[in-house]
Amino acid sequence: MNKLLKVNINLMKYRSDVKKSIVLGSILGVVEAVSCHMKGTLAWFDMFEMSVLMVMFLSAVGGLFISRDYTHNTIRNKLTVGHKRNDIYLANQITEILIFCLPLILYLITSVICNICFIGTKDLNLSAFLKNIAVCLFANIAISAVTTFIAMTVKSSAGGVLPIILMYPLLFFSVMAQEFHDIKWLKIINDINPLSQLTVLMGPDKSPWLHIFYSILISVIFILLGMSVFRKTDLK
Repeated sequence: MNKLLKVNINLMKYRSDVKKSIVLGSILGVVEAVSCHMKGTLAWFDMFEMSVLMVMFLSAVGGLFISRDYTHNTIRNKLTVGHKRNDIYLANQITEILIFCLPLILYLITSVICNICFIGTKDLNLSAFLKNIAVCLFANIAISAVTTFIAMTVKSSAGGVLPIILMYPLLFFSVMAQEFHDIKWLKIINDINPLSQLTVLMGPDKSPWLHIFYSILISVIFILLGMSVFRKTDLK
């Protein structure tokens, strides 16, 4: 699997959409902080609002990264030279995690630096802030697992489009669930939905460990399910 992962990382260096996403993460951190500072509304937890927008376009970038393996017949070539299907899937999953998390981490770093420069750390609840970061990262990993599952099982260029299409109903559902928060089953689904988790991070997350647990559970389920489906997939 190490060779497969090395190939994927090298591809990340040459694909313009991946490189632009990573650079954009840093730029957005500065733009977000400067614009809010100029309006006089800059606050520490506001930076998490951008994570919803970022995961939307990262799902498209991640889906396209894998779908090209099918459109260029790269996956068949990997199987031909003797790579195991599980290794191919896991290498792609790890790559997806990098695609989702590297821009986010750079965004958070630049945002933190800008916030320190503009408003300092006097009003920062460090414990709650770090928990929000953890929830954000694990939610991104969960969404990357869903993206990998879709792209690896669709087996066509559509696998690059379907992840971002899926993000819109998930986002719509998270908004609706917050409007009808008194309905218990909606609240449970909203806690499970990783995209919904991102929408509540503009303040201290009231259930960070529960959200992290659900994100890990979703990641494990979709990775195991994706590997199972991919092992049985006919690539001839």
